[in-house]
Amino acid sequence: MPTLFKSLAELLEKVEATKKRLQTVNMVAEFLKTLEPNELEPAINMILGRAFPKWSQKTLDVSWNTLNTVLERITQVDWNVFSEAFSNTGDIGTATKALFEKTKIKKQTQLIQQNLTITEIQNNLETIAATTGTGSRERKERQIQTLFSQATPTEAKYLVKIFTGEMRTGFHEG
Repeated sequence: MPTLFKSLAELLEKVEATKKRLQTVNMVAEFLKTLEPNELEPAINMILGRAFPKWSQKTLDVSWNTLNTVLERITQVDWNVFSEAFSNTGDIGTATKALFEKTKIKKQTQLIQQNLTITEIQNNLETIAATTGTGSRERKERQIQTLFSQATPTEAKYLVKIFTGEMRTGFHEG
C-alpha cells in the first residue's frame, strides 16, 4: 500500500521539533523501515529537501515567482498576508502552512478526492522536471497547482520546502 505524503510531513514536523540528534535519526530510521522499496529513495530525497538525488542532472526549473503565482491563485489572498507570515516566521514553509490554515484553499475538482502519496509526489516532480519548451511555465504551474490544491497545510509546508530546496528541519546527510 502506498505511503501517504502526510505521514512524511508529520515525521518532518516531529524532526523539526526535536533537538536531540540521536532521537531524530531514530525517528527517521523507523519511518524508512515502513516504506516500500520504491519509496525509499524519493522519501530520503524529500526528507533532505531535494526533489531528486544529488547525482541526478534533473532540475525542476521552478522559480519563486512561479510558486508565488500558484499560491496566490489557490489561496486567493493578497500577497501581503504571506509576506506578513514570512516576516513572523522567517521560514517559507511555515509561512505557506500559515497561509493555508488562514484561507479556504481553492480545491481542484475531481471525481474522487485522494490523498497525496510519496510516489505520486515523486511522479509529479519527474513530470515537472521533464516539462520544457513553449508554454512550459504554464504547464508547470498547472501541475504544481494540482499538487497544492490536494495538500493539507502541513503537506503544503513541505512541498514548498522541497520545491525551494530549503528543508531546514535540522536533519542532514551524514
